Formats: sequence, C-alpha cells, structure tokens
Amino acid sequence: MSEAAGNKRGLSEAAPNQASGGEAAGAAAKPAAKKPRKKPVTAKSLGLTKDEYDRVKAAPIKKELKAIVKTLARQVDSDWHDGYEEQAETKGEWFEALEGPLQAVLDIGVGKRTALVQCNEILKIVADSYADLLACPCRCDTSDELYDMDKEFELDLPWGGALDAKSGNQEELWSYVWVALLRVHSAVEGVDESVLFQCMKDASDNMRGAEYNSSLPGVLYDPNDKNFDDRNPKDAKGVPKGNNLAQLVKDRASEWKTLPTTKKVHRMRRAIDRRFDGTPERRTRDYHLRGSDDEDQCIIS
Repeated sequence: MSEAAGNKRGLSEAAPNQASGGEAAGAAAKPAAKKPRKKPVTAKSLGLTKDEYDRVKAAPIKKELKAIVKTLARQVDSDWHDGYEEQAETKGEWFEALEGPLQAVLDIGVGKRTALVQCNEILKIVADSYADLLACPCRCDTSDELYDMDKEFELDLPWGGALDAKSGNQEELWSYVWVALLRVHSAVEGVDESVLFQCMKDASDNMRGAEYNSSLPGVLYDPNDKNFDDRNPKDAKGVPKGNNLAQLVKDRASEWKTLPTTKKVHRMRRAIDRRFDGTPERRTRDYHLRGSDDEDQCIIS
C-alpha cells in the first residue's frame, strides 16, 4: 500500500514538472507573428463612386484589348495575303478602344489624384497591347497603317481643353498621359517611394522618349497643337507641375532604373501564306489542284 502511495505521489509531483517542460517547448516553438494583411482596395478606400472605380479596373480593359488582338491574329492566319482590308479595320478598332482607358486615367488618376497604382496598371496594359498587336505578322506594316488611316478622338484634359489623339501617334499619346500621372504621383505627400519608383520604371520601359518627357520641368503640351507656345503661361495653367518628378528622374536614377522590368516580350506569331500552304480546305487559291503537291511551301515568319 505504501509503495503504491509513493508511486502515486511521485507521479503527481512529476506532473507539474512535465507540464512546465511542455510549456517551455511550446514557447520555443511559437510561430512568428503574422504580417498584417493588406487592406482591400475598394471604391470607398479610393474615394471613388462605384462607376468611377469600375473605370479603373484592369481586367475588363485587358480583356477588351486582348480580344481585338486575337481577332487580328485570326484574320492574319486565315488570309494573310488578301485579308489586309479586314485587318486594317481591326487595327482601327484597337486604336479607338484606347479612348476609354486613357480618359479614365486622366479623369481619375490625374484629375482626382487617386487610384494611381491602378492607373499605372492601365497604361501598362495599353502599351503591352500595342506590342502584342505588332506581333501579328500582317502583310501591311501595322504602325504605318495606323498612321495612314487617320483615325482620331479627343481626350478631355483635367486642366481644361482637349488632347487631339491621332492614330499613328499612339505611343506619344499614352506617354503624354503617363507623364501627367507620374507628376501627380510624385507630388503626393508621404508617397511610398518603392511604389512610385516602380511606376517610373514601368513608364520608362513603355514610353517613347520617356526620359525626355519625364524630366520636362515645365508644361505638358499637345504635340499636335501647332499654336502651342511654351513661353505662354496660359498654356500651362492648371497642369501638374513636373519639378518633383524631374528631380527624382535625375537624382534617384540609380534606384528606379535598376528595378526589374515588368514589360513583356511578345514573339512574332507564325503566319502561313494560305495561297500556297496549309491544309487544302483552308487555302485561298486552287494552285494545289492544278499541279503537283510537291510545290514549295510558303511560310511567313
């Protein structure tokens, strides 16, 4: 009886020690504190209405532009040689589709000075879509054809007036809007420089003459306005000032220029001249019915 009692007592005394040992092990294995979750971006958090927030959503814009490029790719694949008129119409449709996204950036990113990251993403999508468009191996050069088709629309500027947007100048067009957006972004008090610098890198990789335009300390101008006078103060009234951006471009270049690029590389698609090659039912000529099937294949690459 006494031995059993002793064992019982020993076990009861050992229990607290075992528990304390377990507590120590638990304390040692306690996981690190989780990082706080980022607050979800909503229309309310950006100070926008639902309709305004919908205008800066990237997914619908990307989907629309991608669909147009896919249409062009199908047209080229279907009839590279004789389908150039239909292809030209699709290229014109692509240019006209830029109006909505670019106007949204001007209205919300530049005008309301909010959703700056979302607007930067929109401009990346627009620039990437053009690179994707150029990767369609059309019979007629795409950039030359856009220039010659003389399509145009107007973009309302937040500081008054309008920018005359003409096909063929699409790179200058989104470069102009990007400069305005970066000027606003760089003037934000307490701006997150890591985000701003990545936006500057994005712009530099996707803009024509990016360094010149970004460092321009004076006014934003309409490159198509023959009456523009950079010495006339009224032409610069209400325009976002470029001094902060110019200083960052010059003095902090080693920080933003060395950031990884987010620009995609689009390889030229492979096209078949279906007058001579491809499956017989898809050919646009009946040469294969007149002679030997051993004729040379014609593939455009």
